[in-house]
This record gives sequence, C-alpha cells and structure tokens, in this order.
Amino acid sequence: MKQIRQRLTYANVMSSIAVFFVLGGATAFAAQQLGKNSVGANQLKKNAVTAAKIKNNAVNTAKIADGAVITAKLADGSVITGKITDGAVTTGKLADRAVTTGKLAEAAVTTGKLGDAAVNSGKLADLSVNSNKITAGAVNTGKLADGAVASAKIQDGQVLATDLGETVIRMSAPDVAVPNGGSSQVTASCVGTEKLLSGGGLWSGSNTLDAQLRASFPAGNTWVAQGRNNQATALDFTAYAVCLK
Repeated sequence: MKQIRQRLTYANVMSSIAVFFVLGGATAFAAQQLGKNSVGANQLKKNAVTAAKIKNNAVNTAKIADGAVITAKLADGSVITGKITDGAVTTGKLADRAVTTGKLAEAAVTTGKLGDAAVNSGKLADLSVNSNKITAGAVNTGKLADGAVASAKIQDGQVLATDLGETVIRMSAPDVAVPNGGSSQVTASCVGTEKLLSGGGLWSGSNTLDAQLRASFPAGNTWVAQGRNNQATALDFTAYAVCLK
C-alpha cells in the first residue's frame, strides 16, 4: 500500500478518470450522434430487429421475398374476392365437389358444359320432359311400353288394312247335300294365335237363288253360319272365318 501511495499523484489520478469517461461515456454519446444511414446490415446482430422495432406499414411488397407468404401466414378469410386475379382459380385449385348448387349463377350451366350422356333419368324431375322437348321421330317402337297405345291415342281412320298384317281365310268342312227345306249350321275357326276378324256362310250348288243365310255371327275365335235350303235341289253349306295372323 505504501508503494501504491508513493506512486499516486494528481496527474495520474486525473488521467485515469479521463480514460474512464472516454471509454464509458463515449458509447452513449456515439449512439446519439450516429450519422444518417451509418448503421448497415453488418452492424446489426442476428435477430436484432424485432417486431416492435418495425414501423407500421414499413414492410411493403418489395421487402417480401418470393414465396415468403405461406398458407400459415394468412389469417382465416383474409383472401377476399377482390384480391383474386381473373382466371386465377383453375380446375386444379378446386377441391372435389367444391362447387355446390348455391355457387352456380342462374342459367350458368349451358348445353356445352354438359358431358355426353350426363343427364340421365335420375337427373330429370318427374313430368319434366314435355312434347316440346322431344325431337320429331324420337319415339320409336322400342320406346313404347307394351300396351301403351290405347284406342284413344289413335286418330280415327289411321289404322289401314295394311297396318293390320296378313289375313287368312279358314273354311269349315261343308255340310254336303242339304235337301230342299233343310237347315244347316256350320262353323269355321281361327287357329293358334290368329285373331278372328269376320266371317260368313256360303251356299253352293247348281242354283242358290232360294237358299237363305239365316244367321252369321262370331263366337269367341269361331264364326258360326246358319242357313236354310229352299231350293228344289240339294245344296252344300260352308262357313268361313277371316283371321288375322
């Protein structure tokens, strides 16, 4: 201690105090007296600029790196319609089944937007297809259900003989040699799936002027003919049936 006191002088004490102020106070002085734009990237520590140090609206488009704004950085509902460029939402950006009925404008789905055979029976409302929607000639035989065309649906006079199909005449075995004053009843029947259309009875012989056809009528798929021979000579009597194949 004695040696230290011998060396302490007014000059070296004042020198030490001066050095202290230079080293300790210069830092605070320098911070307040930094020139404009004198602190660059090299002078900043890593992570030195915190959120509180960034002025509101200081980060503009030029300060954001490409791809820096990821999904997690977007608040829910932050991307509004006005922020989406025309044509930006492509097919690949839509989730499956994302476009619901409520998102379609009235009359937005045109014919060109429907795939071939896209509208099936399940997509048509009951009674939605009226006469105006059916192309001429579109309803062919294959489209008619069995028994669908009733009599009320056929105009008068529209069914011609040629439309009925082929006909065939079925004859009964003749009642041979019916004497004068004698009566006869004979029948002719259609066969298989044939349908009876009409029929009659016929006298045949040398003279049939006085022969009578007293009754002629259908009975099921059979035609019945009744007659009387008023001729002086014997005559043959035959029934016939007109059948639709």
